[in-house]
Amino acid sequence: MRLKKFEHFEPRTLSEACQLLNEHGSKASVIAGGTDLVVRMKYGVTTPECLINLKKVDGLSAISSVGENLHLGALATLTQVRCSELVQERYPILAEAALAVGAAQLQNMGTIGGNICLEPRCWYFQQGNSWRQARPNCFKNGGAVCYMAKGSKRCYALYCGDTAAALLALGAKVRLVSLGGERTVPVEEFFVDDGMRHTNLRPGELLAEVILPGPGTGQRGTYLKYRKRGALDFPIVGVAAVINKGATAASRLRIAVTGVGSSPSLVVPPADFPAGTGLTHEMIDRMAEIARKQVKPVSHMEVSPGYRKELVGVLVRDALEKLAGA
Repeated sequence: MRLKKFEHFEPRTLSEACQLLNEHGSKASVIAGGTDLVVRMKYGVTTPECLINLKKVDGLSAISSVGENLHLGALATLTQVRCSELVQERYPILAEAALAVGAAQLQNMGTIGGNICLEPRCWYFQQGNSWRQARPNCFKNGGAVCYMAKGSKRCYALYCGDTAAALLALGAKVRLVSLGGERTVPVEEFFVDDGMRHTNLRPGELLAEVILPGPGTGQRGTYLKYRKRGALDFPIVGVAAVINKGATAASRLRIAVTGVGSSPSLVVPPADFPAGTGLTHEMIDRMAEIARKQVKPVSHMEVSPGYRKELVGVLVRDALEKLAGA
């Protein structure tokens, strides 16, 4: 699995990186840790003519407190994130999610920005060229069929990033930069439920920073992941749950799910949650059932959609029971 020839650029500033991305457009791919992109390049799934390496861009790996918020540079490695005292103290759920990504070697190389922008996967497309050529092309390969959801009119490749679920539950935002300026959007608006285009990144735009709001009074959270093996594997289902005693009723509980669709998604709690008694057994059972009904998983080579639905309910129940006993 040799890599095809490509140009390699190492910009020193964000503006230089944006300029290169603007010049080369769809022919370029942005690389940080490379733990996902290089693998896809070796399989021939992605064939960029040039790589824009962000590793030498100043300031993109910093983790700093700005007022009540915490700012994570997109190039902060997952090891930096999970080992950061600021993250462990204020947002332990994010440290849990970063620790759940692959093995230690991948965490040392992989970045928070790369994990957020992780390309959706499917059992058909994530193979070598010779294997894919044995049948008609799927949407991702220029065709008009999806093997994840047969008969569908769009790509249903699965998004399998871990940290995005924690960031969704925490109500984080991302700062996006281009030659035309910058914008800050909530994480839930950054993702699009489409296997072909799963983020709202515009042409020539880069994810520069993740911004976490100050933890509310009594905030607690946890991230649970079900996978085939104890290390390396992407989540079959991942669930992040955050409860904040000091927030308004509408934002007091946030539950996010990953591994079941083309983007991570929030589970919308009932309007009357939480009741005055908080996380009772009845409320936990109710939220688990709501989560199970809301997710719409598609086929996967490892588990059926029905099994994944049940897993969502089980993990939501386990997460809330853990928070109730904290």
